[in-house]
Amino acid sequence: MLRIGIHQYKNMIKKIVYNPEKRRERYLKNKEKAQEYYQKNKEQKKEYQNKYYEETKYSYLRKMELNKYAAPDEYWEFKNRVSDYNKKYYQDNREEILAKRAESRKKS
Repeated sequence: MLRIGIHQYKNMIKKIVYNPEKRRERYLKNKEKAQEYYQKNKEQKKEYQNKYYEETKYSYLRKMELNKYAAPDEYWEFKNRVSDYNKKYYQDNREEILAKRAESRKKS
């Protein structure tokens, strides 16, 4: 084990002083950089997400179909849980959903 004297220990502690202002400043600077980066690459991110969704959609559906026969109890439990969630979400956000639908129908 490394042995150090008390004066060496105090000097080490002085170097590691926590400075919340500097830390916050550094955080905000990095946050701004991150926001700038995501704004700049927003379209690329959307394209990637859409592509990924299209590629994985059918494999997910196929997996669900296989699971329906392999483990029917788990399948129906999951299916009912998703259905309950969707019903609750629709009930809570019905006005907003209907407004968005009406707006999208006007555009087309």
